[in-house]
Amino acid sequence: MKTKIQVQFMDKDVNVADIEKTVKEDLKSREVKINSLANLDVYYKPEDGSIYYVATTKDNKVYDVDDQPLHI
Repeated sequence: MKTKIQVQFMDKDVNVADIEKTVKEDLKSREVKINSLANLDVYYKPEDGSIYYVATTKDNKVYDVDDQPLHI
């Protein structure tokens, strides 16, 4: 089964997979290996297209977007 989840708000239509891809690309640019993560919590604010995340590695290092959210 293939699932596609869209977030629709006002005139915006964003695919959840694109949000996930944006976060993973940011983590990779910071040299964080995706398979080293224990948890990845992602938050999306559709009103302004902001993406926030908190990633925790298996050895308890924490990565987030600091004060600058990602945008989609």
